[in-house]
Amino acid sequence: MIPISLSMEGFLSYKERVEIDFTSFALACITGENGAGKSSILDGITWALFGRARKHDETVINLESKKAEVCLVFHYEGNQYKIVRSNPQGKTKQVELYIMDDKADKSTAVWIPLTERTLRDTDLKIIDILRLDYESFTNASFLLQGGADQFTQQNPASRKRILSQILGLEIWEDYRNQALQKRRYADKDLNQLDGRISEIIAELGERDQRLKYLEDMEEELSRAQEERKKSEKQLANLQALVSSLHEQEKLIAASVSQVEGKEKSIALTQKKINQRISEKEVYEGALSLADAIRESFKNWEKAQKSLADWEVVADKYRESEIKRQKPLLQITAEKARLLQISSSLETRFKDLQTKLDKIPQLKAHLKEGNEKIKKNEADLETRELKKKSLEDARQEQADAKAENPRLYKEMKELEKRIAKLEITEGALCPLCGQKLSPAERESLVQNLKEDGKDLGDRYRQNQSTLKEADQVVKDLQLQITELSLVEKTLRDLRQEIDQIENQITNLEKENKSWGKNHQKELDGIRKTLADETYASEARQELVVINQDLKDIGYDAAEHDRVREVSSQGVTIQEKKAGLDKAEAALKPLNREIEDLVSQLAIDEAELTRLNGNLKNARQSLDKTKETTPDTRSAEDALNECKEHEKVLERKVGAAQQKVTVLEKQKQRQEELENKRQEISQRVKQYRQLEAAFGKDGVPALLIEQALPNIEAKANQILDKLSGGGMSIQFLTLREYKDTKREDLRETLEIQIRDQSGFRDYELYSGGESFRINFAIRLALSHVLAQRAGAKLQTLVVDEGFGSQDAVGRQRLIEAINMVQDDFEKILVITHVEQIKEAFATQLLVEKTPRGSRVTLV
Repeated sequence: MIPISLSMEGFLSYKERVEIDFTSFALACITGENGAGKSSILDGITWALFGRARKHDETVINLESKKAEVCLVFHYEGNQYKIVRSNPQGKTKQVELYIMDDKADKSTAVWIPLTERTLRDTDLKIIDILRLDYESFTNASFLLQGGADQFTQQNPASRKRILSQILGLEIWEDYRNQALQKRRYADKDLNQLDGRISEIIAELGERDQRLKYLEDMEEELSRAQEERKKSEKQLANLQALVSSLHEQEKLIAASVSQVEGKEKSIALTQKKINQRISEKEVYEGALSLADAIRESFKNWEKAQKSLADWEVVADKYRESEIKRQKPLLQITAEKARLLQISSSLETRFKDLQTKLDKIPQLKAHLKEGNEKIKKNEADLETRELKKKSLEDARQEQADAKAENPRLYKEMKELEKRIAKLEITEGALCPLCGQKLSPAERESLVQNLKEDGKDLGDRYRQNQSTLKEADQVVKDLQLQITELSLVEKTLRDLRQEIDQIENQITNLEKENKSWGKNHQKELDGIRKTLADETYASEARQELVVINQDLKDIGYDAAEHDRVREVSSQGVTIQEKKAGLDKAEAALKPLNREIEDLVSQLAIDEAELTRLNGNLKNARQSLDKTKETTPDTRSAEDALNECKEHEKVLERKVGAAQQKVTVLEKQKQRQEELENKRQEISQRVKQYRQLEAAFGKDGVPALLIEQALPNIEAKANQILDKLSGGGMSIQFLTLREYKDTKREDLRETLEIQIRDQSGFRDYELYSGGESFRINFAIRLALSHVLAQRAGAKLQTLVVDEGFGSQDAVGRQRLIEAINMVQDDFEKILVITHVEQIKEAFATQLLVEKTPRGSRVTLV
């Protein structure tokens, strides 16, 4: 991983956007005062890659910013990547991953998104690209403050895990899992094949049983076929007898039809006789009323003549009645008009009275509204004073808010400086590197604590002021808001008062107008309606027409009586015609009745003969049926034989199929046996691969190969750092505490040898322990930079120069120069002058009121 550029905004001490270009140098020193933001550059790199830094979550956000954002562009394994990670305050963190399109025009960068659906998935994607997580990356590439011993302080198992991941050996675990998965699939296939082969063997063992079953079924089928043929023959004989019976039944049916026909003929003749007798009785009855019918006919003829005279008189009466309707309609229309005007005026008068009854209530509302207006106007006079008080409170609030972040930063810086002074031993100041006696150290700590107390008192005073100012601002804002509501209420009240005054004025005008214009009109209409003096001309015309109607002398009752008699003319004429018809038809009707009675006697004699013949035929048929068996039982027996035959045919077919399939199953058994042998061989190979890819296989061999190189490089560096006085040795195997065990346990322990022999790592402290840690870490980075796995071509050193004397510092510089050619990029962070002067290129970090700045020197 080779950084190309890094931009930070709102991240730790970098308030405004700062961009660092790494392409112009291979080895550089990052310098600046303590707290300027040197180590924050490294935090920016690890936070962009893994979302982790020395601080977590929202603590990486600059105190004066709402969002932290870091963009890292880097080169890795022939590809160029860009990661943009942001953390908005109080919101969801985001990360974006891109790769540069190597096919696009080189003059314009084209980034292809690689961002996954979730932040976690994108982080895993980045780890997959680098083939390292945060711990492994920093162990191999970063020597951070307080982290030089990060690898040596791990337990042996963690050391092996980190070294394995850095070497890219986790791919062998993937290979092992793939081999394991394929072996499991093969085992599953093997089990399935065993089951199928067992089934086939069991099926082949049934061969004799299946052949015997087939032979039995074929014999039983042959017997069933014979039984079926016998049943068919018996049924054919019975069906011939039944056919003869059907012929007899047809003859009987024909006889029944003759009997029924004759019975219908007799019934029809009897019906005609009854009808003719009824007609004869009617005619005889008509003849008995002959005198009354003739008298009614004469009266009808007389009414017909009188009806014609009354129709003439009725026409004259209707003409006068039509003339009478015109004046009647005029009188009715005028009355309706007057009633409508009267109703409209009375409605208006009632509405007016209802409105006038509300005037006292409106005047009361008017008085109450004026009193409210006076009160609201008095309240509004205090608003300007409250606004002025609000501005003063806000200014006091802003002053306290502006000063407290600065006080908080200064207190934190003092705490760090005091902590360094209290925990650091030696004669050098950990802050500036100058010589410092114990008394001077104690005095300096006391002075710093007093300064911190003053800052804290000022900070707490500001906090108290802020709390009080916040409450004052809230109270004043609430009061001003309430006054704004009062102002709106005042406008509404004034508008309401104007409306009430206009309403009272309009009602008084309307009442005055009514008394002047409409009351007299209403009284006049009421009198005209009571006296019926309206429509006088129409009333005079109606008197004349009424006299004409009286002179015509039309009697509607007599006219109706004559019309009623005339309307009975149809009935009277029908009765007269019926009388004439009865006199003419009575003699022929008597002759027809005599002929029908004679025909009825002949038909009854023929019916008696036909019934005798039918009875004899039925008796003969019944005797024949008694001696003929029922065909249904024979048909059922035949169907049962056929069904049994079909069942046996299916059984024979199934038995033949089971015998035939045995040959195919034998061939299938041979095929499956061959396939099983192939899969068994694959399972054996997969098990060998699992063991080879496991932790005791290829990965263990690779670690064994890498450790000597790391050990040799670490000793080479440590020899230079210690002046040849120290060396290290890695132990990968150790005896178990249980003396009964003859095997050795795997481990990754570190032994250190100096002039007095081997000693435990924990017995070294200060500058010596740092030189050991530095040599191992530098050797680890050097060896890893030469290997395929995780290609870490960047080395960062941010540790330990202040704990070394002049000779030790010079040796550290020489060690860094020793591995310079192994890395594309080396960054060294320090504020020690001797170290800074050893590097030609420097990144100067300065802290300004607008945040940290970086300048290439």
